[in-house]
Amino acid sequence: EGHHILLTRTERKGRLRASLSISCRYLRGMDEDKKSGLRAQLDAHHDWPAEYMFKFIAPNQADRIGAVLAVFPDDVQVVRKSSGGGKYVSLTIREVMSSADAVFERYEAVGQIGGIFAL
Repeated sequence: EGHHILLTRTERKGRLRASLSISCRYLRGMDEDKKSGLRAQLDAHHDWPAEYMFKFIAPNQADRIGAVLAVFPDDVQVVRKSSGGGKYVSLTIREVMSSADAVFERYEAVGQIGGIFAL
């Protein structure tokens, strides 16, 4: 499956931000030691509560997109972008998260929806 975890650092409004991209399938099968290491990485780069950016690719189907959005509160920032052919939609969702475990919970919930890719 290639890279399962990607940690990136970007500067936004003069502040350094870290994003962690996790494959939902990889997270679901992760043992507690690996999850603990991933939690430590997130904790090292975030001062909780902190804004976290989730990015998903979904088929351009209202039910799938709705299922992803239903995992998140109504007040989150969502940016949708259609693929060139219109077959897929990227969803960039920003939410203030309370902890690394709260981030894991979101990925695990989205991972239950078929056909969704986490970036």
